[in-house]
Amino acid sequence: MIVLKILLWILLAVLGIIVLILCLPIRGAVSYIDGKLTYSAHYSLILLYNSDKKGLVPLVLKWKKKRDEKKKAKEEAADAANAPEPYEPPPAETVSEPPAESVTAPEEKPPQHAMEVEPETADSPPTVDSFDDIDEPLGEEEESSGKKKKKKDKPPKTLSEKIEFVLDIVRAADRPILKIFKGVKVYELYIDFIIANEDAYKCALNYGRISGALYNIIAWISVLFNVKLKTIDVNPGFAVDKPRWDAAGKIKFRPITAVIAGVGLLLTYLFRFFIPGILLERKLRKAAARQK
Repeated sequence: MIVLKILLWILLAVLGIIVLILCLPIRGAVSYIDGKLTYSAHYSLILLYNSDKKGLVPLVLKWKKKRDEKKKAKEEAADAANAPEPYEPPPAETVSEPPAESVTAPEEKPPQHAMEVEPETADSPPTVDSFDDIDEPLGEEEESSGKKKKKKDKPPKTLSEKIEFVLDIVRAADRPILKIFKGVKVYELYIDFIIANEDAYKCALNYGRISGALYNIIAWISVLFNVKLKTIDVNPGFAVDKPRWDAAGKIKFRPITAVIAGVGLLLTYLFRFFIPGILLERKLRKAAARQK
């Protein structure tokens, strides 16, 4: 009983740590001021990456690179230690020729024109002329139908059933996806544009197009995400030679929002589409069985 309590407390502690990690926000910041781009990404207070190539991600990549280099050096050293030594031929020795009298010609053996064949005796094993008399089972053994029953293969889903399944997922996912989008917070949005052109007509025309498109985009983003504006300023620069395109903004998102939305999507699909579909299918089968 004490062991079960300890395991339960450990499980609760692990779940609490996971929930805490998921509740911590992921933050990002991007700015383009005076032609200089800067960006950064944080997980709570931990710097992940920024425009100066600093943070946790570069440290992990650097550590991984050093580890791979050390591993490669060890493998090369091991290969060099296990490599065989180069072969060195022995020094050539001077061989003195034997005297002519001591050299004798090899004896010639008489050719054997025929091999001696021993007669068959009673103790010798009988020869097998063909394999017709050997009765061996060929092929796989047939399985008995009484012991193993074949499972009935389910009929494949038709195209209409697949389309209906996808539509059910889309219908169940509308609110969870909207909740995920609303969980994304865009704040301190700063835009300062000056539309410059030497020609006043072209400057006014570009100003109308750019300002109209910009405000429409901001309105569309505000519908999907949680947006807080800081400054939105778009002006025509009739007497300005150089345009200005300064913009900055920050974004924040908590991973727990996506987890909650995923659980909501699963429950919505189960209780709204999956379980009612199974119950309806059973009713139809019972009705068909009664008619028979």
